[in-house]
Amino acid sequence: MISETVIYVVSSGLLGILAVVFGYHTTRLPASVRRYGGAVVVGTASMSVAYLLMAGGALTVETTGREQSIARFLGYSVTWMAFAYLLGSVADAGRRYTLVLLALILWVQWATLVSWIVAGTAELLVTGTLVVALLAVISLLFVPFTRNARKTTANRVLLFSKLKYLTVLGWAGLVTVGMISEQNLALVDMFVGQIAATYIDVVLLLGLGGIVLSHVEALGESTSTSPVGTTGVEATSDAMEGAAAKRPHSHE
Repeated sequence: MISETVIYVVSSGLLGILAVVFGYHTTRLPASVRRYGGAVVVGTASMSVAYLLMAGGALTVETTGREQSIARFLGYSVTWMAFAYLLGSVADAGRRYTLVLLALILWVQWATLVSWIVAGTAELLVTGTLVVALLAVISLLFVPFTRNARKTTANRVLLFSKLKYLTVLGWAGLVTVGMISEQNLALVDMFVGQIAATYIDVVLLLGLGGIVLSHVEALGESTSTSPVGTTGVEATSDAMEGAAAKRPHSHE
């Protein structure tokens, strides 16, 4: 069987290559939107570094199943800060909602680590708060964030929708892997759990980079393009109707 260290090194290498590719494409973005590409690069590079630290056995703590490096969770913290920044910026959600989203996301990931350390009733309580926080994240994304996104432009609504569903699917996968891991329910061994986590990490960050870097036009659009209280789709429709009304009619 492939050793744990090899899995970590390969994971670090894959994510490092992704970070370089994203970095190259970011340098080709217009200066006004380059910060969004920068967030993708930082988020991806942080997980590459985290896996490298895990391969070296750095920053480990004793859990109920085995020793676990907190480097993964430090890497996730940076990655999800990038996600929260992009979600808040694209949806024009405002600083308060974005910070609340980030706080909930960070609690979900660190609660996962805590649930691996404690046992019995404490483990159940921590797992319960984890599930509640995850539901709150979903509620935030589908209610206030979506409501604000609809006040921007059609392109931004589309971009936000893709980021929203990527976030939810990514978290659902990570939480599931965390709960069935050998530190919690022990339904899978280390090899299967790590392969699953790596797969989710790579797909999640590949999806993030692909979505953000392929929607440069949406990132460059001002959120003031659409009237307040009007969705981007409605604004586009209104603009088309206005153009049609101004078009000269042919005389028979």
